[in-house]
Amino acid sequence: MYQRITVSNDSGLTTWYKGKALEEWALTAPKYTDPATGLSWYVIDGKQPYMTGEDAEKFWEMCKETGEFPVKKFAEMTGMIQYLDDNTVAYVGDNGTVIKSKDGQELEIDTSSMTYDMIMNMFKNLPKSGNYFDSSYWQKNIQKSMFSAEQ
Repeated sequence: MYQRITVSNDSGLTTWYKGKALEEWALTAPKYTDPATGLSWYVIDGKQPYMTGEDAEKFWEMCKETGEFPVKKFAEMTGMIQYLDDNTVAYVGDNGTVIKSKDGQELEIDTSSMTYDMIMNMFKNLPKSGNYFDSSYWQKNIQKSMFSAEQ
């Protein structure tokens, strides 16, 4: 089980990124909402999802009630963990993506030049057939995603 450290607003502690509080970044960062939970998050620098305020509090409470591990749940909710099929999972990071299978196959893909929106669009439009461990499969889909983003 996990424990959460709660910091009251009176403590004076704030999460900062590049000299600005996350709440300040949220005023201009793209906002996304999970249709299943209604919770929202933001993406900073086109790469990193994060939550603030009331949605973050609701998220922690939801995970506490369901017993889900918050980091995993947040990664699933924001698309940073993608279940490609019953055997294959993609883990998206800001410096690349790793494809892993239950039987031990693994492939690293350089998605570092892609934004969050490009990556999510690529996964949304992946062909249902294909070899997830063939780098040419990913090259084609990355190109499609980057080309459609330029349009």
